[in-house]
Amino acid sequence: MQRAAAFVESFGDAVAIGRARVSIGARPVSHVAELVGDLAFEPSVGRSLWTLGILGDLRCTRATAVERACNRLAASQQRDGSWADPEGAAEDERIATTGMIAGYLAKTPFVRQSTLDSAADYLSARWSPERVKGSAWMANAAYFHCFALVRHERADAILQWCGRELERGFRTGAYDAVQTARVFALCDAHALPGSRLVAAELVARILDEQKGDGGYAPPGDSSRRARTSHTLDALVALGHLA
Repeated sequence: MQRAAAFVESFGDAVAIGRARVSIGARPVSHVAELVGDLAFEPSVGRSLWTLGILGDLRCTRATAVERACNRLAASQQRDGSWADPEGAAEDERIATTGMIAGYLAKTPFVRQSTLDSAADYLSARWSPERVKGSAWMANAAYFHCFALVRHERADAILQWCGRELERGFRTGAYDAVQTARVFALCDAHALPGSRLVAAELVARILDEQKGDGGYAPPGDSSRRARTSHTLDALVALGHLA
């Protein structure tokens, strides 16, 4: 993890570097909360999700920046229970955004149950096993994130499908260990319904995937930005599973 953090130090921006330092215990999480809260930007669904994602991954769920993001998202939820940025986004994008937001919101004390219920109903109404088959990591993660944390009558059946397809994707090489373990971290879990994957196996594979420079590379994208993001994902996954 120290080698991964050193990679981010070399190539990341201030927020990325702060996240890496918090992950290895070199800085308090309040440091990143302050960085994110001090950034000036136009309020949007995407930016609010970005804030919740960064602080949620670091288990910072009560910061002022988190409360502001939750309030913005509650106000911008569509009548059908979804979120999208922009509003004309395709259904696949809307599903991914809604699932990720619902999961992060559920980890905070700043959300009404009705907001979560509406999001879960939206996702449930559009559920099909075909959505999470093959190389469909984003949809799988979104459905997992929501239904692992939000109660719903269809949650068990959906999670079983997602777990089977996540393991299948890992075994066949569609997903690397970082992507797979990332779902465990999102769900705050060490075991997932429908999956036989265990933490020890994923941690060992994540260590094997580390490059000589300490960083990680997502399948099919070796750009500096992608590698920095994937390395941060590895730090989150290792911090959770190990």
